[in-house]
Amino acid sequence: MDLHAAERLVAEHGADRVTDALTPHLSEARRARIEAVVGGRMASVHVAVEAPSDPHNAAAIVRTAEALGALGVHVIAAEGRALHARATTQGCSHWVQTYHHEDLEGFLHRIRGLGLRLHGAAMDGSVPVTRLGVDEPLCLLLGNEQRGLSKAARGACSTLFHVPMVGMSESLNLSVTAAISLFEVLRRKRESGSLGDLDQAGRARLRACYYAVGVDDRLVHALFGSSAVEASP
Repeated sequence: MDLHAAERLVAEHGADRVTDALTPHLSEARRARIEAVVGGRMASVHVAVEAPSDPHNAAAIVRTAEALGALGVHVIAAEGRALHARATTQGCSHWVQTYHHEDLEGFLHRIRGLGLRLHGAAMDGSVPVTRLGVDEPLCLLLGNEQRGLSKAARGACSTLFHVPMVGMSESLNLSVTAAISLFEVLRRKRESGSLGDLDQAGRARLRACYYAVGVDDRLVHALFGSSAVEASP
């Protein structure tokens, strides 16, 4: 069961019911691990990649986002082998909200609905990532490995930012840029002293989702009489 399927389960049955039913089936250590992860999740930070062509880059961005605590990852109009990135990110997609969009328009509609300000990574970006505004919920948008962001994507961004470099190299790998940018934004977000930004209700929902993800699908089906839906938005 991926996270989107777990979210549907929790929406149908309620966070408390799902948590109470699954608690006996998770070890104390597993529950403590889930609690720590839930406490560090940043719902106000998402990352997106437009038209990736290398599935390993897409997979690395998902893994990095999950490891650092960002809650949402968006893959837009994946090309070639990157169309199969769902398979390579299957494990991480259990713990982070991964969205696959057919086109930029669909992605922008989703971002607006989530109330996220869009910041695009570009070599000619006017703002270093170290000075990027982090007071509002945001999404970091990265472009194709060779072409960068499309003209339409650049135009949709509130800010174009860059990763400062002082060496001879003129560019960084896509997944490296994503990792540096996410780390910096999340570090500054956490300067207030809080690891995560979910409210009590948000933590309760995510905890219930992670409990559902953390047990065998057959147990979930037996307890709730529902089937796991593997397809992600």
